[in-house]
Amino acid sequence: MCWMCEQFGDPEYGDGLWYLNPKNYARNMYKLRAPGEGFKGADVGLETGARSGPSQSDLLAAIENNDKAEFERMRNIMQETGQGSMVVPRDDADKILALCSPIALMSCICRKGIRAIDERNEQEYTCMGMGVGMLKWERWPERYKGGVKFVNTEEAIEWNHEMDDRGFCHILMLFGAPFIGGFCQCDYPDCGALRNGVDFGLGVLKSHYLAQVDYEKCNGCGICAQRCQWGALKFETTTGKANIDQFKCFGCGLCHTACPRGAISLVGRSTVPAVAEVWL
Repeated sequence: MCWMCEQFGDPEYGDGLWYLNPKNYARNMYKLRAPGEGFKGADVGLETGARSGPSQSDLLAAIENNDKAEFERMRNIMQETGQGSMVVPRDDADKILALCSPIALMSCICRKGIRAIDERNEQEYTCMGMGVGMLKWERWPERYKGGVKFVNTEEAIEWNHEMDDRGFCHILMLFGAPFIGGFCQCDYPDCGALRNGVDFGLGVLKSHYLAQVDYEKCNGCGICAQRCQWGALKFETTTGKANIDQFKCFGCGLCHTACPRGAISLVGRSTVPAVAEVWL
């Protein structure tokens, strides 16, 4: 189990997986504050809908300066303040969406910043907010410019499957561990969380699963390799089949859901000793 499950999971729910514990969707984000009083603790920065802590430019600066101590300091800040996120495959995403309410579709802040794509209606939205925080979305006008679209559980699951078909990874976003506030649909290099995981090895935890290839079924079509956002899957020329680097695999399941021959399956990370505790 990952450190999140050890601290915030409950054996009564979802085999102890922290994100299947209903308590982690019950944060009371409404707080009475005196006039002029700001947010405190892990909530600092949430006034605008943005999480506090190290930015990608901070991380890049530490790497360029070869400042390992500063890099580790920022890594610790992200973990201690509950920043960061976790990859989940589509089937677990369905279970998550059955737990949380309300659910709303919205524009993606990452694609706005990286690609200058301003999603302004429900046909364009590629991000999802969840939990009681969505009841006060109008307090963050810049983050939610263009509005939000509230959906029921069935609509949310259908939308999430559409995102999976398009090739987006499903990544839970934390707003002060263990509370979940968003479900991002990510691709590289647009998504900040995914880039932190691929480029810096921090921020986003790998899922509790790994992808494995059944070489008897694989015919080397290459569809899976086109969908891997993590650099873990390639077409192996020698065998003419797919090859997965399990140390790089984040267990998002995009290769699994797209394989037309059912040649790729997801197995529990704990069943593979070499990577059982590899979460970053």
